[in-house]
Amino acid sequence: MLMFLLSFAVASAAKIEPFIVGGTEAPISDWPFITYIEISEFSFFAAACGGSLISSQTVLTAAHCLDDMTWSKILDGITFKIYMGHSRHVRATMIREVIDYETHKQYEPENLYVRADIGIMFLKSPVIFRANVQKAILQRRFSLYEDRNLVVAGWGHTEPGENSTSSWWLKAVEIKPKAYRKCMDLYRVICARNNKEYPYSGDSGGPVVNAVTRYQVGIVSLRDMETGITVMTSVPEYWKWIRGTQLKLFQKFCGKRE
Repeated sequence: MLMFLLSFAVASAAKIEPFIVGGTEAPISDWPFITYIEISEFSFFAAACGGSLISSQTVLTAAHCLDDMTWSKILDGITFKIYMGHSRHVRATMIREVIDYETHKQYEPENLYVRADIGIMFLKSPVIFRANVQKAILQRRFSLYEDRNLVVAGWGHTEPGENSTSSWWLKAVEIKPKAYRKCMDLYRVICARNNKEYPYSGDSGGPVVNAVTRYQVGIVSLRDMETGITVMTSVPEYWKWIRGTQLKLFQKFCGKRE
């Protein structure tokens, strides 16, 4: 099985692949919780990921957007900046710096069968909630029947290939989850197959939501290039970890400003 993490490798971080392939333009009013994560190395742009605002000071994303870039906090010079509030991230109405993050202890960067690909970032200062900046509602249970229509969004190229150009606007694509046999070896994930339109490199960490309720059920993780299956970390499966890690970060930085 050929797995492709939907972000980047540290050694080639400057080469960013497409984001949403296909899809349609999505108004920020439908995605007020989505965030664009800009990753820099010594002040130079290195890569990008997606994320979701889950409180005034925490952003949920994929672990490989974090640990793979910093080598699990060993590499110096890596910074993260969060953009919110506009369908064009360059016109963001709210921008915050990240002062710390936590990833799940079971995440292993070198393991292609991604386990626990989930992380939480802590912002330097709280966001100010407004119409286009809201926190995501996390879903506590997942059902293939009740959550049969999902939507994922992201910024970037609308076609595969190095020479395609990125979209100026946030794009969204519908996906349908299914219990694929090839996903059975993975751990606590949601899988879907789209051959023409799908999340791709750069969409990592972005929110996967129920198309009807708009509750977040997953986090974009990787794509199996052989089968066309997109693998998403299940939010309900890590509900307790998310809540516990948020509390840990708030307790660590309560009353502190840098």
